[in-house]
Amino acid sequence: MAQNKTAAPRFSEVVFRGKPKVVKAFLKGLMMGAGRDATVFYSFDEGIHHEGKTEKLKEMFGIRAVDCHVVVDSPGATYLKKMARQIAAETGLEITANRAIRSASMAFSYHAYAPRYSAEIKQLLKDLPKGLRLQGYRHDEKVDPSAKGVEAYSVAHDFEAEGSGTITGRVDLLVAVKRSFADYPLIKAEDIVLKTG
Repeated sequence: MAQNKTAAPRFSEVVFRGKPKVVKAFLKGLMMGAGRDATVFYSFDEGIHHEGKTEKLKEMFGIRAVDCHVVVDSPGATYLKKMARQIAAETGLEITANRAIRSASMAFSYHAYAPRYSAEIKQLLKDLPKGLRLQGYRHDEKVDPSAKGVEAYSVAHDFEAEGSGTITGRVDLLVAVKRSFADYPLIKAEDIVLKTG
């Protein structure tokens, strides 16, 4: 059966029991050695939510083994699933989960005090790549001419824009958007949340 080359890429969340730096080095070596060009995102690098505060505290105090959550494209995840026993036997790194990602979401908010920045942020949200959707988006602007003055020291501002919403869709596209938001200090992006199953 021929594979559809135009189909959107699919991803899985793979969880390794082991230290993130070790897992990262191992995966790089494994994929290079196997001649595979896998797309891999490390949760700790990309701001992908992978565990709550309780789990992090347990890891810090040694109550729970350290793990590393990785988002891998479907062919790479399939390869890791096939190699799981051999990986554990030869490296001690155990794959504890390998689950398909149905979608991902990221909440965001922003606050701007100049029309120019408000327009840039609105355009950025308007130009989201195909495969991502904006949900629950709200944008409010307030103009107060009586507050015109030195913005940096003023309690009130003559222009104020704030907004928030959630972007949902393909995890690889969401990671790219989260990276682009880093260029805009006025935008606060929350961790990316995965829906698996």
